[in-house]
Amino acid sequence: MIGTIERIKNNVLLKCSTLNDEIISKTLKELIDTKIYRFSEEMVSLVGILYINEEYLRNKVDGYIEKLIVKKIKRKLFIDSLALQITNDSFAEDYINNKITIDEIKNIYVTELNKNKNSNQLNMTENLDLTEIFINLKEFISIEIEEKIKENNVLYNSVINLVNDFKNNLETDLKQMIDDADRKYLDILLKELEEVKSEIKVNNDKEEKEGDEITMEKVEETIINNSVKFEKYDDMTLFNKMILSLNTSEENLSRKEQKLIEGKKQVEERLSTTNKNIEANIDRENKLSQRQLELGNREVELNSKLSEAEVIFLNMKPLIKGLSKITASEEGGSENE
Repeated sequence: MIGTIERIKNNVLLKCSTLNDEIISKTLKELIDTKIYRFSEEMVSLVGILYINEEYLRNKVDGYIEKLIVKKIKRKLFIDSLALQITNDSFAEDYINNKITIDEIKNIYVTELNKNKNSNQLNMTENLDLTEIFINLKEFISIEIEEKIKENNVLYNSVINLVNDFKNNLETDLKQMIDDADRKYLDILLKELEEVKSEIKVNNDKEEKEGDEITMEKVEETIINNSVKFEKYDDMTLFNKMILSLNTSEENLSRKEQKLIEGKKQVEERLSTTNKNIEANIDRENKLSQRQLELGNREVELNSKLSEAEVIFLNMKPLIKGLSKITASEEGGSENE
């Protein structure tokens, strides 16, 4: 059961971390871009294009607030991550130990998560107030627009209200995004618990049949002992230990990744060398085949010439014999004379 609990904790932690990355890279960016686009469009519609260009305004607003908001949300998700992990781990352990049901988790999860967030375990805080982030933007709007229309009180006040509404609506949407994330964290936890539901039932039935109640007592004792060990540390020390543990794990993974990269590089080098050797052997084999073909043609040519020579020699034999007789006859006549 301990292995099951740790597996659930790790799976939930990884999936919640992945969700946070998606919130930063996609959800938050789309939210900010949409709000900036609508604000710029409404501002130009209000004051007119003669006072400010919409694309110019959009780029300026983006430059003043987007990076700061992203940084703020990253910090908040980081600070809340320990509360999230504590909440998920607690519910996972209670569920595995039959101390709580799925329905009970659904009813109290978000409340418990917010309670843990507000407990300030890291002695760090981050809210969703955008007042400081909007200071530079408001100065820009004041110089670029408000100064030009200050004689028109109605239009002047409308511009100020539009900027304030932009800030307030953005804060509301960011809060809604965080609330939606909390519910998604719950869905992740519930899905993991549902997947091990049958496994837990089988283990529980087995323990009841064998009368093995000692195992659960050992689990509880281990949890108690671990709690005692952690009680001597303050929250910040625990957090630092956790970060150190994560950094150590990351370093181990980095070393393993580097070894894999080096191994892959060596394999690629060997493969490249092997391919070159294969190509060289193919070229050598082609040359040998070509040489063998040339030698074959040469052999055929020599055999043909040899056959011709034999024919010529055979044709010359009677002629040689005839010449031999003529020579012998001429020599005999001279002697008689």
